[in-house]
Amino acid sequence: MLRAVALAAESRGRTLPNPAVGCVVLDAEGVPVGEGWHRRAGGPHAEVLALAAAGSRAGGGTAVVTLEPCAHTGRTGPCTQALLSAGIARVVVGVPEPSSTAGGGAERLRAAGVDVQQMDGPERDAAEVVNAVWLTAVRRRRPYLTWKLASTLDGRVAAADGSSRWITGAAARADVHRLRAECDTILVGVGTVLADDPSLTVRPDDGSIPGRQPLRVVADTHGRTPSNAQVRDSAATT
Repeated sequence: MLRAVALAAESRGRTLPNPAVGCVVLDAEGVPVGEGWHRRAGGPHAEVLALAAAGSRAGGGTAVVTLEPCAHTGRTGPCTQALLSAGIARVVVGVPEPSSTAGGGAERLRAAGVDVQQMDGPERDAAEVVNAVWLTAVRRRRPYLTWKLASTLDGRVAAADGSSRWITGAAARADVHRLRAECDTILVGVGTVLADDPSLTVRPDDGSIPGRQPLRVVADTHGRTPSNAQVRDSAATT
């Protein structure tokens, strides 16, 4: 399961409005023979990719998946049918499907004679954490929020004279861009725009071009955002 969770982590920020899902397929002897992770909404699901990698070796084997396989047809077919067609004998699930639209996968698999095991304990916790953004949206009907705050050891956020540009190191800034890449929206107050003129874009430290940029939102009641502020440029939508 932890390998499936690691695969699901590759999905974060890429699949919305779909969940981040990872899957590992073991043959009848328990040997890993295929794995996959959901890359984008509308693309093949993790189970389908893992089954394709496993080929005929999936027959009689086990699929370990971070989220209960879907039982409905959307832009792609139901993963339950793909598992049944491949001859999977056992499915290990990290987190039950919370959506009424896609739910029912475990019941359908059991009805077809497949042994379905629901994980508990640390492995289920890991599967919950890797998909926390999507699970929060479905279960609580609200966005998942990440609060980013940088401060010095003595609790300062900037030099009093405004001369400081960064108080974080290179590693922390790289983490910020990773977090941005996983978000749909970045929200700041106009005070941050006036003080720092941030671009609020994703800029990976390896120089690669991100697949998408989050929406930039400035809370500005009195319209004080300068016309030449970086958040008004064409690098991302504001």
